[in-house]
Amino acid sequence: MIGTAMPPAVLTRRSSPQQKRSLATMERILQAGAELLEEVGVEAFNTNLLSERAGVGVRAIYRYFPNKWAILVAMAEQVREAEREWIGDLKNVSEFIDWREAVDRAIDGYFASASRHKGYVALRIASQAAPQLRAFDDQANRELEIDLASGLESLGLRLGPEHLTALCRVIVQSSFRVLDVALLSPPAEAQAIVKELKVMIKTLLAVYLADKQR
Repeated sequence: MIGTAMPPAVLTRRSSPQQKRSLATMERILQAGAELLEEVGVEAFNTNLLSERAGVGVRAIYRYFPNKWAILVAMAEQVREAEREWIGDLKNVSEFIDWREAVDRAIDGYFASASRHKGYVALRIASQAAPQLRAFDDQANRELEIDLASGLESLGLRLGPEHLTALCRVIVQSSFRVLDVALLSPPAEAQAIVKELKVMIKTLLAVYLADKQR
């Protein structure tokens, strides 16, 4: 089932809660979903197990979500918002004394928070394996690429649109792939991987920004 694409409507929640009690139920479902996904993985994840874990009836889950993929998409949307907080505002890298500091803060902030976030690693794995989730991951990356392009331009970098888009895509895509490996590695190895990623990104950007230091 992982390899089977589904129409967008099937991935959309049926309704959004408005009342305080309903909001609390929704949050409980999504939190329990993160814990369950971390334990059983995307293949074994289902609404019956989620119902037991969240302490809510299956009907309550189906009131908001048509299937497990819609639940995972809602979890991915939550994570997308969290990722932006972990990374920081890439549009405002010019606020740092040195752009290299912005690179370190973005990578370190993401990795530290992602390592602690319940279910995040499992959701990353699911996003890479399942077409149902990959589109949301791709869209989130595109948004970060646009923000990074804006931030680099604020530092005085002047490249053609295609060149700038390619540069930002290389940075964002390669960073997430390397960080995925780090998140699955033992602590000491993970720290070494993160360190090398920071060196790699700063070395690449130095080709364009070495003379732009403020």
